[in-house]
Amino acid sequence: MNTFTESGIPRRLHRGAWLLAAAFALCLPAQDALVMTRISATAADALFRVDGQAFRGAAVFTWPAGTKHTLEIAASQDTPFSGGRYILVGWSSPLGPLGSTSNIVTISADPKIPWYRADLTTEYAISLNFYQCAAAPCVSPGTVWVNRVAYQQNADVWVAAGSTVTLEACPNPGFVFTGWSQGPDKAAIYSFVLNAAITVYPQFTVARQVQLLTSPDGLQVLADRAPVTAPVTLDWGLNTAHSLAAVSPQFDKQGRQWVFRSWSDGGNLSHTYQVGPATTPISVVAQFVPAVPVALLTNPGGLRLTVDGLDGVSPQFFSWGPGETHTVTAPLHQTDSAGGPWAFREWSSGPASTQIVQVTDGQVGTGLRMTAAYDPLSRIRVESTPSGLPLAVDGAGCLTPCEVERAVGSAVRVAAPASVGVSEGVRLDFGSWEGTDGGTFTALAGYRKIAARYQWSYLLALSTSPARAGSWRLAPASGDGFYPAGSPVSIGIDAASGMQFRQWGQDLNGSANPATLVMNAPHTVQAFLDRLPETPPPPRIGNAAGETPTPAVAPGSIASLYGTGLSDETASSLADPLPQSLAGVTLVCSGRLLPLLYVSPQQINFQVPGDLKPGKYSVELHRGNAPVVEVEFEAARNAPGLLAATHLDGTPISPDSPARPGEPITLYGTGLGPYQPMPLDGFRVPATPSFVLVDPVRVLLQGCDVSPDLATAAAGVVGVAAVQVRIPEDLDLSVPATVVVQAGDVSSNALPLPLK
Repeated sequence: MNTFTESGIPRRLHRGAWLLAAAFALCLPAQDALVMTRISATAADALFRVDGQAFRGAAVFTWPAGTKHTLEIAASQDTPFSGGRYILVGWSSPLGPLGSTSNIVTISADPKIPWYRADLTTEYAISLNFYQCAAAPCVSPGTVWVNRVAYQQNADVWVAAGSTVTLEACPNPGFVFTGWSQGPDKAAIYSFVLNAAITVYPQFTVARQVQLLTSPDGLQVLADRAPVTAPVTLDWGLNTAHSLAAVSPQFDKQGRQWVFRSWSDGGNLSHTYQVGPATTPISVVAQFVPAVPVALLTNPGGLRLTVDGLDGVSPQFFSWGPGETHTVTAPLHQTDSAGGPWAFREWSSGPASTQIVQVTDGQVGTGLRMTAAYDPLSRIRVESTPSGLPLAVDGAGCLTPCEVERAVGSAVRVAAPASVGVSEGVRLDFGSWEGTDGGTFTALAGYRKIAARYQWSYLLALSTSPARAGSWRLAPASGDGFYPAGSPVSIGIDAASGMQFRQWGQDLNGSANPATLVMNAPHTVQAFLDRLPETPPPPRIGNAAGETPTPAVAPGSIASLYGTGLSDETASSLADPLPQSLAGVTLVCSGRLLPLLYVSPQQINFQVPGDLKPGKYSVELHRGNAPVVEVEFEAARNAPGLLAATHLDGTPISPDSPARPGEPITLYGTGLGPYQPMPLDGFRVPATPSFVLVDPVRVLLQGCDVSPDLATAAAGVVGVAAVQVRIPEDLDLSVPATVVVQAGDVSSNALPLPLK
């Protein structure tokens, strides 16, 4: 479908006009030069004319060089959309603006000037819609300013697109401005950027005159939070709400002080006033009365007081009106700005901490002065480093930090635990007090702070592998294994017998002994030790009865040689005489072969030569091709050792066959000393004659000294003595009994003796 220009030519033909012109130019004679010229407007939908023909946006023409043409565009034209228009700035070419500022210009086709353009600006309309004067006289409700230009009634104001617009609404007398149609959040003056046409509805309404008065005259009140001096008349909109407040207290021009009493509308000192729908003027009166100056003090100054429920610091000053009632309270306990505690004593007007004050006319000239007196207390703050530790103040728990109050001069005791466990291997140890020389002190007036200083301590856990393989050397030593944080500890270990230190483990490395470890945390140290190859103990000779008080052996007694590898086999002999070689083993002492009773790899029992004198001797052990082993021993006249205890019938005394008080028993031992006569070495003692012990023999039975009935060599054996003794009748059978034999003042081993 074709659209047409204002000249009636189809629009699509105008768009292709330059193509037809170009094609037509190819048919012209070569001597006629043609020029292609583009004509446009900066607005794509703006209308312009070329040689009387209408175009929109842009058009390209082919003209003979030097031909004259007319360009025309309206100085102002509406945009296709409502509320906008284009304003001509002027025509321009590649060389800049044309010299003529007219909307109609004449040009010549020139190949050096390829285009001409109409430069336009866009404007939008701001439509003001608030009052239209139909007939004079006109009474506009207000003035609307648009970018500082005043308008008293409806108008369309054209403003360049993209510019900032400032609107201001000013009500005329008898009216008030209530807002813009754009929303209640818009102030009476506001700005915006104009990007489209807009209609603005300033809203004005009829005002009511409200006269604000005071009694006495000339005092100030607050109208909508702004101070005004009465009398004053304000224009307030009908059915609108406003804030009214009295300034109290205040001074008049003569320097007299006044306090608010009441509003004529019955409102509070500060209240909302609702303007009624009537248009007649109205008055609102604030009633004031002479003020009573009030001073509320504390002794000492600077303490808190509560006046009519509000806390404040003294001194506090007020202006109260006669007839008013006020409540003043002094806290029973409080602290000053330095932390010092105080206890209430009394008011200057009475002992009660809360006073009800009735203000009278008689106080207008004199004023009112009240003082709350306080007595000092001792306020003590107990802290610790770190905090949160369980201390005690006068026996009561105190989780630090805590505060207590005490009477001045009283004794205060603060106890701090020596140690506080924190976690496994971690604890806090008390170090010192700060703020006091000790835990007990005298409470002084004011504020005092004391602190218990603790230090971190860590556990040093020690172990050996294998267990009990050595003894520790620590410097410094610790009674419980804890050390202060950061302290160095020298750690060493002495290996037990048969063990050798190898290295450290856990939190200590290396093999240096001792080594140093810093206690910056709980530490565990383990010492690894190795067993040394076992060294057999050196061979030794002792009493055949076992361990006795004396290490010596007596001549003629039975002795034992202890060691390792003493023989290759075990053998014993009861031959008479005893053999001098048994299982390939012989013993030689002082050039003599010794009688042998028993031979094994670990023990050899033999008879000591009976004619040895007291002194040092050695025994040589000969065994086949093995090296000769030489063992030293000491011979003593008396070296008794008990072997056994029997009934007279020869049966052993045992728990199953105990001895009885008054019963004669036989004790068998060896080493009790020489006999008279002396038996032959290696031969069994014959039954007759009797071989009596030469040295005195005593029997100690459960502490009782009992003389034996008989002390001789035991018949039928070699090197054994028999001592017969009667058990006392008065022995305490509840105590386990032992028996000891003394020969020549030398005691034997103790032999258990079951009794019944």
